[in-house]
Amino acid sequence: MRMLSRSAVTLSLILAATAGVAVADDAKPEAKPAAPSLSDVLASSGLTATGYIDGTYSYTSIKPPAAPSTDTNTFALNQASLTLGYTPASGFGALVNAVVGTEACNGCYAPGYAGAGAPAGTSSINLLQGYLQYVSGKTTIYGGKFVTLAGAEVAAPTGNTNVTRSLLFWYNEPVTHVGVRVAYAATDKATVTFGVNNGWNMDGSTAKGGKTAELGLSLAPSKVLSLAAAGYYGDFDVGGGVVGKRSLLDVVATWTATSALTVVVNGDWDSQDHAGGAGTGSASWYGVAGYLNYAINDAWRTSLRGEYLDDKDGYASGAGVETKVDEGTLTLGYMPAKNFELRFEGRYDTYKPSGGGSLDSTQAWVQALFKF
Repeated sequence: MRMLSRSAVTLSLILAATAGVAVADDAKPEAKPAAPSLSDVLASSGLTATGYIDGTYSYTSIKPPAAPSTDTNTFALNQASLTLGYTPASGFGALVNAVVGTEACNGCYAPGYAGAGAPAGTSSINLLQGYLQYVSGKTTIYGGKFVTLAGAEVAAPTGNTNVTRSLLFWYNEPVTHVGVRVAYAATDKATVTFGVNNGWNMDGSTAKGGKTAELGLSLAPSKVLSLAAAGYYGDFDVGGGVVGKRSLLDVVATWTATSALTVVVNGDWDSQDHAGGAGTGSASWYGVAGYLNYAINDAWRTSLRGEYLDDKDGYASGAGVETKVDEGTLTLGYMPAKNFELRFEGRYDTYKPSGGGSLDSTQAWVQALFKF
């Protein structure tokens, strides 16, 4: 009987302790829900925020005729970019894209060239794009500053497979325009774009206030083939208050041969009136670039680019005589994370003016590119 009483007391104590723990647990405050991230807040309001940072180390050796080679090496903050956009599928929207760095000027955005006289420095700030848009059905209207329709390569390094830009990007194509643009999606495989702007890489008008017209056509006849063509014609400041008509015809073809291999071909033809100033004739030049892009695996990829430029009148290159340029670039990319890539690149250019005296340029690049 005594043992039964002790057992009853022990059981009562255990139950009381268990009840006390349960009450204590029930008294604990509930965990607060996790705060939404900035991207979640922006997405819920229809805004997008993206950007990237592009830094490089480069070595360049230039061998001019009958002179010692010139060797340089440098670190550079090429671009630090932030894009804020509100671009709904219908109605009004806007986009602002600001860039800081050594490529931040309207006609720059081309490592390998910007160091040779471009005005941008590490602290330079440029508005690459800033426009309003209005979408109604299949038609989108843009007003402000936007990137060009021409070319296989773009100003942002995230859209290119090589570190340096092509000869065509630098000598043949504009980078930005300020004006009005209308894009009409005729079908899900064809879009027509036309517009009027201030010219090539100009925020304001030319010396005489003339304008440049643009016309673009993009086609996707199949899942593995896409075609894009662009034409520009209008006034261009050639210097000294002289304005002449500049023309550009640009074609880009992209073939996705396999899930790992992509082939791209870009061709340009340009001409410029009053190329040597008032009362002078026209100059013309053309070029072609080809790309082989191959994904080795999820982390590694490679890109091979070859180019030929014929500056028939020596105008685009500034040589003053007919100059032919060959260029070859090999790039190896490594992505240890989905938002970070290291690029290793070797490039060789040969400038061959008529009459002899070729100039050779050898470049080596390491690029670190972080996207967010």
